[in-house]
Amino acid sequence: MQRTRSLCHATGVAVLLSGCALLIGCSTTRTRIAQTLASEQPAAAANEQVNAESYRIGCPDEVEIVVASMPEISGVYRVGPDGRIPLAILGNPRVEGHTVAGLADCVASEFGLPIEQVKCRVKDYRRCVVFVHGPVDGGSRAVAYRGPENVVTFIRRCGGLTNGADFKDVHIIRPNVAHGAKPQVIIVDLEAILLNGDPRTNVMMQPFDEICVGELARSKVGKALPHWLRPVYRGFCHLFPWGCAQDWREQVRDVEK
Repeated sequence: MQRTRSLCHATGVAVLLSGCALLIGCSTTRTRIAQTLASEQPAAAANEQVNAESYRIGCPDEVEIVVASMPEISGVYRVGPDGRIPLAILGNPRVEGHTVAGLADCVASEFGLPIEQVKCRVKDYRRCVVFVHGPVDGGSRAVAYRGPENVVTFIRRCGGLTNGADFKDVHIIRPNVAHGAKPQVIIVDLEAILLNGDPRTNVMMQPFDEICVGELARSKVGKALPHWLRPVYRGFCHLFPWGCAQDWREQVRDVEK
């Protein structure tokens, strides 16, 4: 009987130590991801061409036209509500729906110039947004699309993720309406991107993408606690810090906000 009790005790201790080690390991990984995400260190990016070439110009985008042999035409023009730009020499042409290549071709054709002499680009993307959902700094909202940038760069521009974010539950919903294709769900592996240098899921954001970030269960628990129970919740983590990951202890403090 004594031998059986000793065996059970040893097994219980082993399980407890394994659980603590797993918890510490997860916390360490989360901390490293959070630190790398908060840094200015560039993340490995997928070799994917953003739809800069296939992007359709619209109001109130700003487009830049550069004609080497005609500096009087070169400049930045804002697309108006009627889809036109204020370029009188071309009769205020309608550019809505054009790609930058299509716009360059129109300008070159109008003046009989080689296409190589005309350069066009979208200087300021004002028509499109990217939708953000979940524990992102600043909360769920629509964020202005600013042209080609990968997922990590976009998250950094939004202010980063909060303490309660689940780094393992980040995905992009891509409607693909403009391309007439089926919607996509793209899983973003932040650990692979930031810690392992694997860029395959660090895809480029596209207009009207939705980036969704999950929330840790313990974060939800902290927010759901009534006000009178929060001191007990905080006290538990102070008494048993080995049983709480660092981000959990931070979240406990955030609960009061």
